[in-house]
Amino acid sequence: MKKTSLLLMMMSVFTFAFAQEADSTGLEGDNLDLNGVLELFKDSKDIEDFEKKLNTESNGVNNLDLDQDGEVDYIRVVDYADSNTHSFALQVPVSEEESQDVAVIEMEEVDDETVNLQVIGDSELYGDDYMVEPADEKNSSVVVNVYGWKPVRHVYGPRYIVYVSPWRYRHHPNWFRPWRRVTWAVYHPRVRHYHRPYYRRVNVRRSHHAHRHYNKHRVHSTSFHAHHHHRHAAHKAHHNNNHHNGHNNHNAGHHGGKKHKKGTHKKKSKQNKSVTPTKRPGAVKKKGGGPSRGKTHKRKH
Repeated sequence: MKKTSLLLMMMSVFTFAFAQEADSTGLEGDNLDLNGVLELFKDSKDIEDFEKKLNTESNGVNNLDLDQDGEVDYIRVVDYADSNTHSFALQVPVSEEESQDVAVIEMEEVDDETVNLQVIGDSELYGDDYMVEPADEKNSSVVVNVYGWKPVRHVYGPRYIVYVSPWRYRHHPNWFRPWRRVTWAVYHPRVRHYHRPYYRRVNVRRSHHAHRHYNKHRVHSTSFHAHHHHRHAAHKAHHNNNHHNGHNNHNAGHHGGKKHKKGTHKKKSKQNKSVTPTKRPGAVKKKGGGPSRGKTHKRKH
């Protein structure tokens, strides 16, 4: 009885750990929860206030360290406005010369006092088409109108001046105090409370005009690009190994540790002796280079 209870406990712990591992993409975007980003945006009075909330340690949303100095990076916000659309790029300067876009909040006024909004993770940090938007708790097919949000009212108000953060690499506002980055195992439970029913992952883009305009200005870092591919490959190998070990552990638990019948292994060994292994011809290696690095787009303010 004790052995069965212990086995069930071990399987429960493994299942929980594997579920957490499965939630991880292995990309740097694991360290900036987009649900949390939308919650902070919703609770801000304007875009400057939103930038401050993103970079406040107590809010627990920002855990990015793109320049790998062990401290959380400062995220600057840049608005690429065009007509009735706004694209708020969340951008991290990784050196004096380069910056990397992390995500973009795309906003479009589709009618009088009707505004659509999505936050889209940059493909370098989240993979392709990682999009989160406000959700209607009663009807998932309804697109939520965010015109009532304070920062949205401010942006579409008469006094709004297009916001471009003045801060750059290692030049931050006086109130900002960098803090030590935490592991994903610590960060992931910390942002769980932001995963509420009124935010959802989607695969439909709401504002194609805003996205096309943003893509003309998207900032990309070649140094981060190289590090990103190396880190993602290591995580993928680690994840596949854990999945394989978990499958074996599950099978062992399913059999309940029962011993095989006597003679089973002997019978297999006799069959194996009668089979002569066939030699395979050597594999021919193909020539080819690695992935090319993207160009760095610099923007003048």
